[in-house]
Amino acid sequence: MAMSKHMLVKISLLLCAVLSQYGMVLEAMGVFPYARSTRDVSRTANGALPPPPPAVNSVGPPSDSLPDAFPIPREIPRDKDDDFDNSTRLSKEDKVSPTKVFVSLLRKYDDRVRPDFKGSPVKVFCQLVVNNLGSVKAATMDYIVTVFMRQRWVDSRLEHYDYNDSITLSSRNLDKVWLPDIFFVNEKAAGFISTTGNNKMLRIYPNGEVLYSEKYTMLLKCRMNFQMFPMDTQVCTLQTESYSHTDKDLLLIWDEDPVVLSGDIELPEYILRGRRFTTCDNTREIGTFTCLEAQFQLVRRLGFYLFSSYIPSIMITVLSWLTFWISPEIAPARVALGITTVLTSTALFGVNRQTMPRFSYIRAMDIWMMICITFVFGALVEFIAVHFIFKRHKKFGFPKKVRNLVGLNKHWRFKYRKPPQVSRARGESPPFGGSQRELLAGGNTSQDNTPLDLENGTPKKKRRRPRRRTAAEVTLLYQTRARRIDLISRVVFPAAFTFFNITYWTVYLSWYEA
Repeated sequence: MAMSKHMLVKISLLLCAVLSQYGMVLEAMGVFPYARSTRDVSRTANGALPPPPPAVNSVGPPSDSLPDAFPIPREIPRDKDDDFDNSTRLSKEDKVSPTKVFVSLLRKYDDRVRPDFKGSPVKVFCQLVVNNLGSVKAATMDYIVTVFMRQRWVDSRLEHYDYNDSITLSSRNLDKVWLPDIFFVNEKAAGFISTTGNNKMLRIYPNGEVLYSEKYTMLLKCRMNFQMFPMDTQVCTLQTESYSHTDKDLLLIWDEDPVVLSGDIELPEYILRGRRFTTCDNTREIGTFTCLEAQFQLVRRLGFYLFSSYIPSIMITVLSWLTFWISPEIAPARVALGITTVLTSTALFGVNRQTMPRFSYIRAMDIWMMICITFVFGALVEFIAVHFIFKRHKKFGFPKKVRNLVGLNKHWRFKYRKPPQVSRARGESPPFGGSQRELLAGGNTSQDNTPLDLENGTPKKKRRRPRRRTAAEVTLLYQTRARRIDLISRVVFPAAFTFFNITYWTVYLSWYEA
């Protein structure tokens, strides 16, 4: 009996301690102003339980009969955004939040259906902000562009007039709103990872207008024509089109300021002269799809190619002409110089074509390089001809036109004195004092054994045979002719190349847009 009484006292003390701690927690929370009694249960003399404190109503005001150990409960502070008991202190505008408005709009919203379904097509106004444009490669005919694609349309299902401000959604909630399914037609590669990660923005206005902006970094193909290279102008395009909606459901329209270029776009090889915008609607078997096209006009800079191709080729061509001032007797020097210039110009021509696609038409650079190679090769052929003539020891003939052009006939002409012609009148006796019979009897020779013409009775012209030249004279003759060919080449080659330069630069610079 004593043992059970002692256990009962311990249990009672434990319950009192638990209730005391619970009251302190409620007091700290401001829900139940409970204070510990001034009497300590653990110090009772007989070990009996203390009397319980009087009941206190936590909601109503405290009674005056309460002991001083229970203070008056204080008012619980609340925030303005709390929805407990202070709703009477908040206005109607303070209760509305963007989250609540957006959640209420999504209750009857179906993002799988376009706005105004089975009605007029949705008009999507597009604006293209070009942030960066570069890496234009002629070998692969493509370029990299970074743009901000902004689209505006009206979705009447998203109208909200109880919140007079726009609602901006994060990228995690974009899949809950209908978006146009556009893609880029001339795209070759995409999916470049951004450093920020947040590249999308959607804003809903009270009248139901939706503004959607997204950042794209893409590798786009560019159709190029290199017939005027390196004085060419390329037009690279960016085409956007709806993937599944025809013109009966969706219309892509350029905005008021359709294409905006960033002010710090600078290309090392091209000059961005301007941009244009147009439409490129495509008609297929399943319908007509609206398409928007932005064009960027790129003019190639000529300075790099002047120093890498044009000026070196001019120097190589002029260097090949130095063989005209080297004596034909020094054949090794002329051969080495001629072959070196031919190989160098051919290698330079091959290097210029390595950076280009394998096309079949002729470029402006090809015309220049081929003419330069022709002049260099012509200088080498001229030396071969000069050396061949210089080393001749026997006579050989040239056509008459070649002799007249080079001036060889001057050395082959021989002037002879004409013998005096004897004229006689009608009825006169034959010359030399003889009669006709004597002439017939004496044959066709005169008294001094000069051949006579039987019809006229005049002495025949006696042709003098030219004197045969010696081997030394023949060698000297051909050496003179060889040196004369070199002398003519010193004038003809530079004059022809100068005329070609004037014609080439006059024609192509008139078409150059830079």
